[in-house]
Amino acid sequence: MKIRERLFEIAELNISLRLIEMRDAQVDEYVRALNSFVEDFPGRQAELKSALESKDYLAFSKCLVAVRDTLTEIYADDLAEECTKQINGLVAVKHEKIEAYMTYLLSLLSMLSIDIQMAIYKDENDAGGIKPAELAEGSETGQKSILAVDDNAFFLDTLKKALEGSEYKFYGIKSGAAALKFLQDHDPDLFILDIEMPEMDGYELAERIEKAGKTAPIIYLTGNATKEYVLKALNSGAADFIVKPVTQKQVLERIGKFI
Repeated sequence: MKIRERLFEIAELNISLRLIEMRDAQVDEYVRALNSFVEDFPGRQAELKSALESKDYLAFSKCLVAVRDTLTEIYADDLAEECTKQINGLVAVKHEKIEAYMTYLLSLLSMLSIDIQMAIYKDENDAGGIKPAELAEGSETGQKSILAVDDNAFFLDTLKKALEGSEYKFYGIKSGAAALKFLQDHDPDLFILDIEMPEMDGYELAERIEKAGKTAPIIYLTGNATKEYVLKALNSGAADFIVKPVTQKQVLERIGKFI
């Protein structure tokens, strides 16, 4: 699968017709623009949070305009429109609502950044024999199970609620050590691992899961979209990511790729 096809799969990019018409040189230029967004986003995210925390709405608005313009340049039209709505409604909205909406919007932007990085990473590494994540086969009964590991009980509860009413069996565990003990008697079809955990982080846990002979796909929970962070996760075997704060829609979409 080439970079064109991988970019087609990123729902936030409204590029279907545009990519068909692009020549290879134009695609290369577009990928450079996507990389610029990825590299600039952590700084913009920090600026937005700082301006919002200090209630400097002028700086906040200017930064959000810059983000919107960048999104327009890379054809993330729907997200650009969300920024415009926030800019236009800034005066009439209470601070608490702005904070809540920006938390949601920044999670969408983080997911876009990670999706772009995954597409480029996979395109660059396909020739090197990188093995793609396999679909889980599930148990003989047909019910597939998910093991989530996060030291924060709130996020485990959020994941559990997101999966209520689904066909999946959910197990939530608060530490890597407890997860490894659990795996002595269980063989989940999918792992959801928080990266930043005390004693044993998600990277080490993923390595020990592999050594235990478990081959199910691993989805990392994260709120960090920096290139170094995402690259380390991909090199440790990440099949995908779920960005905090998690939503039911995001959880079901992400795990639905594999089980």
